[in-house]
Amino acid sequence: MQIIEVKKIYVSTIALINDDNEILIGKRPMNGFLPGNWEFPGGKIKNNECPELAIIRETKEEIGINLTKSCLAPLSFSTYQYNDFFIILLLYVARRWEGNPKSKTHTELRWVKAYDLKKYEMPPANNYLIASLQDLLI
Repeated sequence: MQIIEVKKIYVSTIALINDDNEILIGKRPMNGFLPGNWEFPGGKIKNNECPELAIIRETKEEIGINLTKSCLAPLSFSTYQYNDFFIILLLYVARRWEGNPKSKTHTELRWVKAYDLKKYEMPPANNYLIASLQDLLI
């Protein structure tokens, strides 16, 4: 039996939840992987970086907000096998942050209710994350 090594990518994502219980999602640019799909802000965890620090760094880079570790709560995780890699998504939630989200990498940002998340085309790896958020907020 031959064992095939698969590239693993670890990603921290965040569900920012506003006072109206809406979640922030961003539309992926048209020139990258899964163009035009909607996603939760976040990104790859660097070598020797903990998931919480990755999401703090990524939200600053992607949407220009400041998060603190004490405002992050882990909610769920998801795994998915794409053709060339295996992804492990970690989902955190936050209700407090500094600044107003502004799109730096997404073509659009939108606040949506948890029950509306399935109306937006998202990467298949996000399906379990959506269910966790709906369980939390509906």
